[in-house]
Amino acid sequence: MTIHTHLANSPRLADILSPDRNSFGVLRFAMATLVLVSHSYLYAAGTSVAEPLQPWLGRSLGECAVRVFFILSGVMVAQSFDRSRSIVDFTVARGLRIFPALIVCVLAVAFVLGPFVSTLPAGAYFKSTELYGYVVKTLTLATGSAPLPGVFETNAYADYVNSSLWTLKYEVACYVALGLLGVAGLFDEKLRWFAAAGLGAIVATVSLSLPANPDDYGFTQNLRYFVVYFYGGVLAYLLRDYLRISGALLLPLFLMFVASVQTSFAEVGAMLFLGYGALWAATKTWGPLRGLCNRTDASFGIYIFAGPVQQALLWLFPAISPVVLTLVAFAIVLPLAIASWRFVEKPSLQLRPVVTNWIRTAGRRALPISG
Repeated sequence: MTIHTHLANSPRLADILSPDRNSFGVLRFAMATLVLVSHSYLYAAGTSVAEPLQPWLGRSLGECAVRVFFILSGVMVAQSFDRSRSIVDFTVARGLRIFPALIVCVLAVAFVLGPFVSTLPAGAYFKSTELYGYVVKTLTLATGSAPLPGVFETNAYADYVNSSLWTLKYEVACYVALGLLGVAGLFDEKLRWFAAAGLGAIVATVSLSLPANPDDYGFTQNLRYFVVYFYGGVLAYLLRDYLRISGALLLPLFLMFVASVQTSFAEVGAMLFLGYGALWAATKTWGPLRGLCNRTDASFGIYIFAGPVQQALLWLFPAISPVVLTLVAFAIVLPLAIASWRFVEKPSLQLRPVVTNWIRTAGRRALPISG
């Protein structure tokens, strides 16, 4: 059977966008878990170079997982805006998805875990301006690496409280840009091919002049890096009626990915292979996992709670191996993530129409009365 025949008999992206027809939730759960696994090596050794697959992948397993996160986010968030076509509804939805759980996580780490693991006496800890600086800087997404006073100072990855959070500001920046593009007509059916061509050109070229060493990236370079993956997902959504998903294309895309490593097209090659591979994996049911992950989305909770738990375990048991750290941390973090979904994230998302209506009503009242 030829590749053309495989493609003709394969589903389109548009056919699997309903949650009951895709396994995006399973993939998000898997990627969050892979970030946890990757960070076990980072935290235990103080460097991602300790990760066994790092030399082969060129990036850590966690970085590859975050790439997939951004691709899937691009698809799902583009669909969210396209359905509502409302910047207010879109903004409320994105805010409620991120900030309620983030607020709970940051406050719990700062005011419950922090004083327990800090080298400072409780009184000095709570009087420290660094404590309140951590809360403000982290919740405003100014940085994901703000320290807490006396916390994790002796760990191998010293002073880092929750290194996963550094990506959130880039995701929010991608949301903001997508909202503006949506208002400008990105999802207008009459402009679909112009929009897809323009977005494709950006995705293909925005990372071409990035420094070879990611350690040299600043905000702008990191944003360009994430734009490739997030807007690769948005581009896939724009082409959803034409994008066929077949395992027959995985090998050619993998070879393209391998050939692009250490070239200017490395990020584009990685985006195409990881993105298409993720969409192909999303067509599989994965047994009962699809239903479980659709009912309980623990992915964000795992992502934001894992770091402090892993660092705390290393503070208690400095000699713990990365494998044991992964297993123990996952056993602790999974219930926290499930609780976060059930008691914080899901209830917050259910407030979406209430908050949206309140903002619209307040906006109408604030408008000057004419005539």
